[in-house]
Amino acid sequence: MKSVPSWLASGQGDIPLVLLHGMGSSAEVWLPQLHHFGRRRLTLAWTMPGYGNSQALAENSWEALADALAAMLDAQGMDRVHLLGHSIGGMVAQAFHHRHPQRVASLILSATSAGFGSPDPAWQEEFIRQRAEPLADVARFADAAPALLKNFIGPAITPAMHAIALLAADQVDRDRYLDYMRLLVTFDRKAALGDIAVPTLLLAGELDLQAPPKGMRRMAERIPHAALHEFPHTNHMANLESPDAFNRVVDDFLATHFPHTAP
Repeated sequence: MKSVPSWLASGQGDIPLVLLHGMGSSAEVWLPQLHHFGRRRLTLAWTMPGYGNSQALAENSWEALADALAAMLDAQGMDRVHLLGHSIGGMVAQAFHHRHPQRVASLILSATSAGFGSPDPAWQEEFIRQRAEPLADVARFADAAPALLKNFIGPAITPAMHAIALLAADQVDRDRYLDYMRLLVTFDRKAALGDIAVPTLLLAGELDLQAPPKGMRRMAERIPHAALHEFPHTNHMANLESPDAFNRVVDDFLATHFPHTAP
């Protein structure tokens, strides 16, 4: 029997919205979105395998992550969903679309990439070393989270939203985080962008150095009929830094392409 990742859910209605968090987060990072979108449609946020109460994968691969997501949707009786993936969650969304295209009604890709870094093994080794270094002297990932978050959030974030980021980081397992870093550098779906045939929205933060707007623009140019929205004065975590604007842009996208699906 397949292990099913844990999740948080809110609302009801047709074509659920499924939220996939980033590397240093968990389902709790989507609390503002669960509250907002749950008033209009069934909204579900997973916690990635190996974090929180989600059992780790036997094999750490993009295919296994996509199938874990499929198992979660199966457990909820969800045949077809809107998929909103942030950072590594956006990569999982792309992998899921490639593996289960008939189950994706639309894609919303936030602060992510279609190919990460360089295929050069020396570059990959150095990248992982730099990410592992801040964790070497802490017992838990959450102990390093306040310092790490400074690179991912902009100055406009409110104390309440910052607290949510720390709450989400508390579910992150340090060793699984490093495992996902090793997986991250293998991601390359650039050649498959032209195969995405569902309505697609890309979301970028003006100040984001992790997933720069220029890279997301290139993605948008290669995905048929994709739209791109850039949030001003925003770093990597627009859903917390600018939650009202983030929610409004997603609402407008879904209402444009699926005007009759919300309850």
